[in-house]
Amino acid sequence: MDPAERGDLFDLVQESIVVCDAAGRITAWNAGSTELYGWDAGQALGRPLADLLGAGGDDPALLAEGRWEGELARRAADGRELIVEVRRIVRRGADGKPAEIIETARGITERRAAERALRESEYRYRNLFQAMAASFWELDFRPVGQMLREIRKAGVSDYAAHFAAHPEFVREMMRVTRVLAVNEQSVKLFGVDDATALLTTIDRFWPEASTGVYADSVVAAVSGRPSFSRETRLRTLDGREFDAHFTACFPPETVADGKLLIGIIDIGERVRAQRQLQDLQAQFAHAARVSMLGELTASIAHEVNQPLAAIATNASAGMRWLSRPEPDLDELRGINTRVVADAQRAAAIIARVRDMAVRRAPEPRPLSINAVVEEALLFLHHESQGKGVSIELALDPDLPSVMADRTQLQQVVVNLIANAIQAMAADDGPREIRVRTGLDAEGEVSVKIEDTGPGVRPDDLPRLFDSFFTTKADGMGMGLPICRSIIETHGGAIQAENNASGRGACFAFNLPAAEV
Repeated sequence: MDPAERGDLFDLVQESIVVCDAAGRITAWNAGSTELYGWDAGQALGRPLADLLGAGGDDPALLAEGRWEGELARRAADGRELIVEVRRIVRRGADGKPAEIIETARGITERRAAERALRESEYRYRNLFQAMAASFWELDFRPVGQMLREIRKAGVSDYAAHFAAHPEFVREMMRVTRVLAVNEQSVKLFGVDDATALLTTIDRFWPEASTGVYADSVVAAVSGRPSFSRETRLRTLDGREFDAHFTACFPPETVADGKLLIGIIDIGERVRAQRQLQDLQAQFAHAARVSMLGELTASIAHEVNQPLAAIATNASAGMRWLSRPEPDLDELRGINTRVVADAQRAAAIIARVRDMAVRRAPEPRPLSINAVVEEALLFLHHESQGKGVSIELALDPDLPSVMADRTQLQQVVVNLIANAIQAMAADDGPREIRVRTGLDAEGEVSVKIEDTGPGVRPDDLPRLFDSFFTTKADGMGMGLPICRSIIETHGGAIQAENNASGRGACFAFNLPAAEV
């Protein structure tokens, strides 16, 4: 073929094509070679290939076999190191000796760099996977995806509702989800001798009570959320259950591939510490309630004495009616009815006192905050009357319930109102308390207790809820800190400020509405 015609043909090929004579000098150089190496034909023709590009081929093998292919490191015109994939063929002359060598090549530098980066990334990932202090699991999620597609075809659009109605479907999703890999921390956490013991289906690690958490994680995965996190209970292969913080991440590329990475942290020690703290707080709250009942002894005695006195009066009247020659039975029935009512009233007062005095674990349940306020005022009725304090109620009748322990919430209200009564007892001004309930700007239930007393010194306001800080000469500084602990335990907040009018203080707390 004419060299000019060959050059035109070579330039139509996008790959690099280089032709060398038997001595290794370049006799043909196409446009693909210029694009790959950066040398133009005028610079390349006539030069030894090895000198121009810094490498040739496996010449002994090439000459013996007549062809060679492989990867070579070469140098571009600008000095860059290139990795090229090369195929070389020997064309022999009539005498059987090598006449020219035809080489085709394409650059794979970027591909090799990407592969190297991927290997390094996987190496770093595996190192991190194994080195992290948390337990990490790689799961095969593909069968779950197929199950979800099938129920979607059957008309299910609300996965959360379907899972709630069919917990057996959730357990089946667990049974088809397999563990692909775990790190060393998982082996330690789950108490097995070898990681292969954990390469099974995940339903074995999830107690029935934790099924809902797994269902929520699946909903999070298919709804496009980047991650999911929840505290739950998990189970080892020998049946031991423990408290765990469960996390799952859902990168689109791994979700599309049907693989998920989850993390598990044993929080058993933290949960036990929290329970001990809650128990200690309950003990302090109980001690504070007993102390407060001691302070209100006179008021409680007066409240109990009223129905007892009424019972005695009615009983004496009944005796007189019975002493008549002809007893009036209707009058006696009325007297007996009043005796029963007063006895029930006395029993109710004693029951309230007993509830405040008994130490028991908190029992959160939906409560009406208005009812709690009204019940708390029964403890303070005589106290407020004796000190000339009037209490006005402004209770919103349309409030949602709050999730709280009744006795602890009563303790907070009684403590705050009792503090207001005591603050005004030594003051010559008006003695009025206003208790208001309502919804705050965030939709939480709020209680505000405002008084017309002397208020709080500005320097003391930031310290009111600190343990052992008190503004009373005989105070212990525990009442308000316990109130804060109770309210915060129930998910709320408490604060104090002086009234804008310049007289009196306002103590307020808020609690989240109970979920319907």
